[in-house]
Amino acid sequence: MKNTMIILKHNLKSTMKGWFSLILIMPMVVSLIVSIINNKLNSNLEDSGNTFHVGIYTEDNSEVVDNILPKDKFRSIFIVSDKEELKENLDNRNISVGVIFNSKDIYEDIKSNKEDVIEVIYQSNYGNKDYVLSIINTGIMQINSFGEDKTEYLNLYEQYEKDKYQFNYESSKLKDILVYISSFGLFTMAFLFIAGRGIAPLLKERELKIDKRILASKISRVEYSLGHILGCFILLVFQSITLLGSFYLFNQNFDISLGWMIPLSFVLSFVGIAIALVVLTISSNSTMYYTLLTLIVTPMCLLSGGFVPTEFMPEMVQNFSLIFPLTWINAAYKKILMEGSYISIGLDLIGATSISLVLIMLYLALEHNRKNKLA
Repeated sequence: MKNTMIILKHNLKSTMKGWFSLILIMPMVVSLIVSIINNKLNSNLEDSGNTFHVGIYTEDNSEVVDNILPKDKFRSIFIVSDKEELKENLDNRNISVGVIFNSKDIYEDIKSNKEDVIEVIYQSNYGNKDYVLSIINTGIMQINSFGEDKTEYLNLYEQYEKDKYQFNYESSKLKDILVYISSFGLFTMAFLFIAGRGIAPLLKERELKIDKRILASKISRVEYSLGHILGCFILLVFQSITLLGSFYLFNQNFDISLGWMIPLSFVLSFVGIAIALVVLTISSNSTMYYTLLTLIVTPMCLLSGGFVPTEFMPEMVQNFSLIFPLTWINAAYKKILMEGSYISIGLDLIGATSISLVLIMLYLALEHNRKNKLA
């Protein structure tokens, strides 16, 4: 233990020479970059989904039209008196998409498969048009599926609205949900790269063969490695404080409790160190190390549910992703969003920590064997 503390002090002494950039500048720059990427993602959503205006001209004023184009699917819906007014609003960009119902009884015309009863006009955003068409197609399928007459259709549609699944988080708009998903995904990826950078002293001493001179003394390779790992962990604790603080500063819409983000960052430190050590084991130099780190961290973040929930992935990929400690962290984060129980969140964090500790122990065993072979 004494030798481990000696290496720990040695690690911190060599690392803290650049403490200002490591602990303050680097995390703040990373948080700022994440914020810029996040804002770009959010701005791209402004013209998609339910965040744009739709204009409607209809000859049928029944509630069937409201069912085909529900108001909650768009930011707002404008009803105009004639087609020319609709096209004028579209040219003036007061609306993003215009929908024309060329029917006095839209229900009967759809049931009889009459053509050209609904027309969609737009300016340039194909995403908006496709979104409106998908909503309309859903409405047409409901008319064809819900009963044989208008009364039965209206009753079944009302029942459908009561029974359909509602996202029960306090902010159910796609734009707002994406903020939480993409923010944490980018935060996690950035944190792992910072952790990979934190193990640099161990890599540098290996390249300069300083480790051989140290190991020629009574210090074992396990004690040497543990000292550097603990030093890296302490550095990550300081970096996580700055990273979290600046992350909340630059991403003010991110209102997940800091009380949850702190233990998540704590576990992420173990995960980052474990991944960095595995990459270090198979790397022969710095160039190879940073290349492999990028090639491993990026797909790991994608496959572990950092940006797309694993539930949407093939079953084989879901099962494979369970070996990644990051999968368990993302599962804990999702339960925090959905206000899951403390026990289930804690078990996920324990799962991530356990896998990381196994990877660290594997690294130490490989390093111990390497010393024996050299001897």
